[in-house]
Amino acid sequence: MESRATEPHFVLFPWTGTISHIIPMTDLGCLLASHGAEVTIVTTPVNAAIAQGRVGRAGAAVTVTAVPFPAADAGLPEGCERLDLLRSPAEVPRFFEANRGHGEAASRHCLRESRRRRPSCVVSGMCQTWTLGLARELGVPCYVFHGFGAFALLCIERLYAHRPHEAAASTDEPFDVPALPPLLRCRLSSRQLPPHFLPPASVGGEALRGMREFDVAADGVVVNTFEELERGSAALLAEATGKKVVAVGPVSLCRSPSLDPQSMSGDATARRCLAWLDAKEPKSVVYVSFGSAGRMPPAQLMELSMALVSCPSPVLWLIKGADSLPGDVKRWLGENTDADGEASSKCLVVRGWAPQVAILAHPAIGGFMTHCGWGSTLEAIAAGVPMATWPFFAEQFINERLIVDVLGIGVSVGVSKATENVLTAGSAGGSDMEAEAEVGTEQVKKAMEMLMDRGPKGEERRKKAQELKLKAKPRRVLWRREDRPTIIWRLWSNLLFEKLGV
Repeated sequence: MESRATEPHFVLFPWTGTISHIIPMTDLGCLLASHGAEVTIVTTPVNAAIAQGRVGRAGAAVTVTAVPFPAADAGLPEGCERLDLLRSPAEVPRFFEANRGHGEAASRHCLRESRRRRPSCVVSGMCQTWTLGLARELGVPCYVFHGFGAFALLCIERLYAHRPHEAAASTDEPFDVPALPPLLRCRLSSRQLPPHFLPPASVGGEALRGMREFDVAADGVVVNTFEELERGSAALLAEATGKKVVAVGPVSLCRSPSLDPQSMSGDATARRCLAWLDAKEPKSVVYVSFGSAGRMPPAQLMELSMALVSCPSPVLWLIKGADSLPGDVKRWLGENTDADGEASSKCLVVRGWAPQVAILAHPAIGGFMTHCGWGSTLEAIAAGVPMATWPFFAEQFINERLIVDVLGIGVSVGVSKATENVLTAGSAGGSDMEAEAEVGTEQVKKAMEMLMDRGPKGEERRKKAQELKLKAKPRRVLWRREDRPTIIWRLWSNLLFEKLGV
């Protein structure tokens, strides 16, 4: 193998705002390192701890560098380095201000380090718009990693170009995303659009405008997907943008999904999940999780809760933000669900974190109720698990259309509008805590019955999910040096690096 100094050097700047961007960009770094590249991940101290833990578990030769995040200078408490750590939506503008300061410090750090080891390529998360100036100063290509799939990015490009939502009679009126092939038809309403199309005065509107300018100026796009998954969307995206589009996923497959008791010996939550799942029949369990940022109003959470505890199938439910729920909701959950992992219990609730990739890979999992975040969507596809779709915001309604209509591996719960989040809170008046439930108990139960159906339609969804799993798997083999002859490994590595222009 060539010496380390002659290998490409990738510097990755994950978007600091959410864990759902930190994790796949860290996995991307592990993937590049497994091809022999030198990789440096630059992020904030809080996020660096997450990235370092993930790198350590993957056994990857990746350097994680923490550059201070000036939270206090922007009027935020120390440690508020992600959107989910903010105390209220009013702090969002301060977060973006602090993120700009962090970008300036990260740029200075990288320019100093470039005297020792110059980067070959910069890969930037969305909103890290300052990386373009850094890449230009270093004379290297700058790629953007949104965390979205190619289909969603293609739809966003078509929406920017044709703006069909501006002609809609109301925010509920559905319209087709223009200029898509028939097999990729996507029908949305204005209430389901990604935040790119929020009114300019919305919270974070200025940052979103800057993000669009960054997208247009960047040299290319790195997408966590694989060519066979999105029906040619990556090629159509390259045609629409005039940029290189590099498909590198599913990046989660660069890590083992093992729930082996020895590897999980220090993690009580993982052991509890393992023991509970081991006691269930194959493909009998519904796994329910709405991502790191998904929060339901209490009224909606109660409707979901009643559906889950009355579902004929066992349920493993991951709840984020449980500590902030009203007392009566917490009491109901405590009385009607199990948090201890009793093997005989029917609804296991996990508060906080759980090993999702490993859970989805467990033979007991038969279906996944998801918010349709792209990371979770890919993890389900890589595990061959069909989905019940409950989008919250961002590009998740577009992902739902891909899952249900294009790929045929999911059923829709029936959500018609985005859930309030940090970028929209307060814009419509009222409190999210007081919001009424949009989806009732019976509607949720019907979706779960369809998801776990053993009839012809359910079996067809499972068959398609398994076919996609097999198409995703070969990349996992190619990413492991010990699994392939050296010459094949080098050819694959060179192809990847060539696509990235290094």
